[in-house]
Amino acid sequence: MPLMVCRHRDCRRGQRCRWYFKATNEPCCLRNLDPGQRAIFDRLYEDARFARDSLGWEGPFFKDLNGPQRMRDDLAIAIARNVSNRYLAKRWDATRRAREKRMAAADGRSDAQDRGGAA
Repeated sequence: MPLMVCRHRDCRRGQRCRWYFKATNEPCCLRNLDPGQRAIFDRLYEDARFARDSLGWEGPFFKDLNGPQRMRDDLAIAIARNVSNRYLAKRWDATRRAREKRMAAADGRSDAQDRGGAA
C-alpha cells in the first residue's frame, strides 16, 4: 500500500510503512485513503489477521470454492503468508498447500463442466 498512497519516500521505496502515529500506532499513509478505500483496507486487514491466526485449525474457514468470499480468502491468505511470525508455520503452510490443491481441483471441475456444457 505505501507504494500507492504514502507521501514518504522511504516508505514507497521500501514498500512498507515506516512512519506511524504515536497515539494510535497507525501507519501515517492510512490517513491518505478516502473513507471507501479505508473501509476496504480495514476489512482486508481483518481478513488477513484472521487467516494468520486461523488457517491450519479445523473449522468451516476458507472452504468457499468460488465467488467473492473465495477471492477475499485467497487475498487474505496471500497477505498472511508474508507474516514472519505465524503460529505453527509448518502446519499453516501445509494447510495452505492443501487448500490450493482443493481449489485447483474445483477449478478443473468447473472448467470441465463449462467445456462440456458448451459442446
